[in-house]
Amino acid sequence: MRKIATVKKSKANAVRLMICDKGADGVFVFGYNSEEDSACSWDCHYSDLEDAYEMGVDYGIQKEDWIEIAAPLQYCQDDWINPVRVIGRPSGNPQWGKLEQLVDKQWIKING
Repeated sequence: MRKIATVKKSKANAVRLMICDKGADGVFVFGYNSEEDSACSWDCHYSDLEDAYEMGVDYGIQKEDWIEIAAPLQYCQDDWINPVRVIGRPSGNPQWGKLEQLVDKQWIKING
């Protein structure tokens, strides 16, 4: 499960947040310094969803402000909204720092 929300407090270190619940691996909160879809600027890890929601309150985000979005496709980055993955990751030969995005059913190299 992933959810996004816009930060409502001025002078915060982010303009939007994403919650990514990884089940047994815990819950991540990703912070972004841009409204555009991108890799996160920072992240925090929590053991449960309630702690992540509580962290959102520090940014002026109430529980009802979070909007659920689709889970990432296999091999894709958790912190991007659209399908983005490390080139070569599906084949087991990741090219770290090189990304591709699914556009019109085709993987296109992008600048991350």
